[in-house]
Amino acid sequence: VNDWVNAKEAKFQISVKVPLTFKPMLTDNDVIYVGFTLKSFWQVYNDEVSAPFRETNYQPEIFYQTPLPWRPWDGNVFFNLGMEHESNGRTQYLSRSWNRAYVKFAYLQPNWALSLRPWYRLPEDAKPDDGDPSTPPAADGDDNPDIEDFLGHHELQGVYKFGSIAVAATTRHNFATGKGSAELGLSFPLYGKLKGYLQYFNGYGESLIDYNESIERIGIGILVTEWY
Repeated sequence: VNDWVNAKEAKFQISVKVPLTFKPMLTDNDVIYVGFTLKSFWQVYNDEVSAPFRETNYQPEIFYQTPLPWRPWDGNVFFNLGMEHESNGRTQYLSRSWNRAYVKFAYLQPNWALSLRPWYRLPEDAKPDDGDPSTPPAADGDDNPDIEDFLGHHELQGVYKFGSIAVAATTRHNFATGKGSAELGLSFPLYGKLKGYLQYFNGYGESLIDYNESIERIGIGILVTEWY
């Protein structure tokens, strides 16, 4: 398969968030949510090997969200506390997964928002080593013990809206290794709830299978939000 075919693929992502609570628990307007994100990379141009899905990542999570009484510059501040699992559902050498506990602080103004989400990776036992390199690794144990070296310990996000056009930026970083990623997105209206979307990604961790490979990607596509 030539390099052009390998380098071009379709990417799609579906994210849903559902509230589990409908009455205040600890503060006014606090909520527990469950969420799920599916992200797939499809080698749609690769007819020589039947256009396979190269990678699919699954990310379920549960989190508590509450507004804070602090309102600097008349903005709103929110606090989240959550846990999430992320994996690619594969086995042996291709298996990737990790579990994180996180907190998130978000500051919202009418036309822009900023959030910081540091996390703690929940430790896993090392894979047992039978000393035979010809045998596949055991199913239990840590599939990717160095994943934080590349994906970092926190995520910083910002969004700014110019009328119906929105610009978003996301960065992750590990200060010890100097590795991480940067992603820029631009959305603009097309029709109804359909929006056009431009995206640029540079760094590590866009997909779990390539978490330790630096990737630069430019994409154009369709964005659907608030479909209800």
